Amino acid sequence: MLNVVKFKGCKRCGGDLFLERDSEGIYVSCLQCGAIYVRRLVPPIIKPKRKKIYAR
Repeated sequence: MLNVVKFKGCKRCGGDLFLERDSEGIYVSCLQCGAIYVRRLVPPIIKPKRKKIYAR
């Protein structure tokens, strides 16, 4: 299964990053150029904050 982590997040080519896993561990790879980022080099993923909506 392909889990996209960040669209246009690759530092090398501007491609899409996705999670991969093998015997060495978990890492992020670029779909377009194949660049591999280990955990300490992975660009931070910022999740948008949700506003709390209260039902009336």
